Amino acid sequence: MRTALIVLAILIGAGTIGAAIALKPSGFDRCISIIAGDIERQATPGSTLDPRDTEAEAARICAGAI
Repeated sequence: MRTALIVLAILIGAGTIGAAIALKPSGFDRCISIIAGDIERQATPGSTLDPRDTEAEAARICAGAI
């Protein structure tokens, strides 16, 4: 019984660490969010921006395609 609890605790700890690593935003994700926010701030008042277009343009900028 004691061994099973130790094994369970190790598996839960490993799962928690794995989830934290998987959910951590990458540098590319941070770049996209910063550039997308800048694009939205620079939009003229009253204009509507499609979020997909904004993120696509930000991704091209972050990837160096523009």
